[in-house]
Amino acid sequence: MGNLRAPRAPRTGLYCVLALTSLACGQPADGPPVGEQDAAAGPSESPEASVVDTGVRDAAARDASQVATDTGVDPGGRDADVAPDAGPGVDAGSEPSAPYALDCGPDGVAIESAGPPNNRINYVIIGDGYSADELDTLYIEHIEEAMRKRFSPIGEPYGRYRKFVNICAIKLASKNSPIGAGPTALGCTGDDESRLARCDSRATDEALAARLPDDFEIDWKAVVLNNDRWWNTGSVLMLWSGAHKDAAGAALHEGGHGFHQLADEYAGDNGNCTREYGEVNSTADMAKTNGKWDRWLNYTQPNATGKQGVFAGSRYCRASQYRPSQNSMMNSLFGDNPNTSFNSVSREKMVMDIWRGVTPIDSSSPPAGMVDATVLRVEVIDPDVIDVDWSVDGKLVAAKGGESFDARSLGAGTHTVSARAYDNAGEELVRYTEGTTFGRMNWARSQQTVTWTVRTP
Repeated sequence: MGNLRAPRAPRTGLYCVLALTSLACGQPADGPPVGEQDAAAGPSESPEASVVDTGVRDAAARDASQVATDTGVDPGGRDADVAPDAGPGVDAGSEPSAPYALDCGPDGVAIESAGPPNNRINYVIIGDGYSADELDTLYIEHIEEAMRKRFSPIGEPYGRYRKFVNICAIKLASKNSPIGAGPTALGCTGDDESRLARCDSRATDEALAARLPDDFEIDWKAVVLNNDRWWNTGSVLMLWSGAHKDAAGAALHEGGHGFHQLADEYAGDNGNCTREYGEVNSTADMAKTNGKWDRWLNYTQPNATGKQGVFAGSRYCRASQYRPSQNSMMNSLFGDNPNTSFNSVSREKMVMDIWRGVTPIDSSSPPAGMVDATVLRVEVIDPDVIDVDWSVDGKLVAAKGGESFDARSLGAGTHTVSARAYDNAGEELVRYTEGTTFGRMNWARSQQTVTWTVRTP
């Protein structure tokens, strides 16, 4: 039985619900919206009310005896004066580990088997309105189409952090296919007026719990509907219609709402436009963005959304609300134009949300502590994303030295050897590495240190 991961800091209250003509309820300081777009009728929206619980694990689940988190160093300012060439002791012969085999349960398919679930974001998709003979064909085809766009340049940063996210597809047969032909397993439906999808969330949770392994914890969850209508919803349970021609864009856009608490960046009929909303990618502060993206102003995002600035019209407001780019995935998502990518502000928030659930190192060998001289190793989530600096007795000896270090080359005596692993993202991706809002506190988790006391004869 799978479980939705308990949140670190649960939200309280209802977030704002924007109807076509009015605004109802209240909103926590950083509560998410629920959104969708309509290709024919234009950008207007009528979300459903919901209390959103992002359900991400606490870092305490890791083995604290083997790893120690180093939160005191900003990778942007790390030891620039030390040459990155391998120093004494660096073992260049480290072999890659075997591919991880993700267990998605007997009715599950591992779409992305990134690594151990206790140190990955775990994204689970289940289908509704697919007959038994469509589960291995049409259902998987709809998911694969969503993955094509997810891992294209438009879907960045998901491509860069691909090895950080496990994705399971759970097969669930319905008696009727497609949606609208009769009752289905999860009761999903929708309508063309609101353009929202709706599913029985309790039935969905029960279906997932019954089919996932007992120790599998869910971070993100979604239902793909066997339907070609423009019915989509972004919430803690994200919903998208898999047979629509722009389904892959819908999955990214609605995931932006449900998984990353991003606002819609298009205009509409919101009558409350002068307030400062909680999402990072919309502001009422034209001059300074209320600290949301002032560090991104005038940056040009290459091969994507272009200049990052302050553009009028956002969060269903024609004036008094501003967005970071002329277009983006959270604005007009249709087609494959590079300007439908996530803009820099959204990408940075997505990176922070991924780091909320993981740390750089999967394992160390031997375990941290007192050891005899040997080859020391750390296995990081992805060596292309995570660099490792090796230090001996407090002195950096191998910047970006790889995952292993041969401590047998050290002189006789007792030495302290440390491996510091860190996300090597540059300022083109991350600019806010401190703070307590918009997930910025999670950047501290992007660095981790393992320390051994090595006895050399």
